Amino acid sequence: MNRYRLVTKTLRDTRTATLAIAATCFAMAAFTAALYPAFADSFKDVELPGFYDSFSGGLDITTPEGFLNTEFFSWIPLLLITLAIIAGTGTLAGEENSGGMDLLLAQPVTRRSVVLQKALGASLAIVFAIVVSLPGIFLAALFVDFDVHWAKLIFATLNMAPLALVYLGISMWAAAALPTRGAAVVVAVGLAVVPFLLNTVLAAASIGEIFQKLTPFYWGEATEILKGNARWQPAVVFLALYVAFVGLAVLSFERRDIDVGGWSPISWLRRRFVAEGRAEAPSEQREAEAR
Repeated sequence: MNRYRLVTKTLRDTRTATLAIAATCFAMAAFTAALYPAFADSFKDVELPGFYDSFSGGLDITTPEGFLNTEFFSWIPLLLITLAIIAGTGTLAGEENSGGMDLLLAQPVTRRSVVLQKALGASLAIVFAIVVSLPGIFLAALFVDFDVHWAKLIFATLNMAPLALVYLGISMWAAAALPTRGAAVVVAVGLAVVPFLLNTVLAAASIGEIFQKLTPFYWGEATEILKGNARWQPAVVFLALYVAFVGLAVLSFERRDIDVGGWSPISWLRRRFVAEGRAEAPSEQREAEAR
């Protein structure tokens, strides 16, 4: 088997979701940058309520950085996490449900290699969707007044990758450890949506920042980068977590019983009865020999 065949296969399998989300990122980036001048002109003489600063991370929403942070970087990470969950659960549990995993493992390839190559392919898909955002911003900036330093834009955009990769690792681990893709999706979505909503709601609370720090979305925000205070520690921690979750996915997948056509209660009961029958066979044989 070609050394990187599974990487390209993963990219093909996720191309529909990848291209759709990449196109959305590009369009929203361009639309946000193009819309800013009209927004700034409309609100330049208006004193906005204080809670607007909370939702913009303390940035003035009438500045390009504050507007971009509020209208783009506040929710696009959740869209990328959606791609991570689709790719992460589909590469393992999804292929098992379709009956392709049994055929794949019949090839001269180890289970560890399957997980690692699929993780690499899904990671490349996520990074592609993220990078596509940049041309949208720069293209719109050619036609409107959107004065943000290019380095801030690049770093803030790439800063979305580590958090999305964490959820890719979680999704792959859940897909390898849980019986069905549906169960893996429920776990991964729950671990994404609940912290996202908490981080959003707590942003307006007076003591909310204390609890916001317990959510990964707080540490994955682009606010500090857009302020010019780049912090690399959260990205390093997220990447370490990604590696750890992929490692757990490898361990879980190496111990997984693969079902042709996916897991079901009937197949589980069948395997259990067969295993019990094999365990009882030696004792029955010994009794027959004794007689």
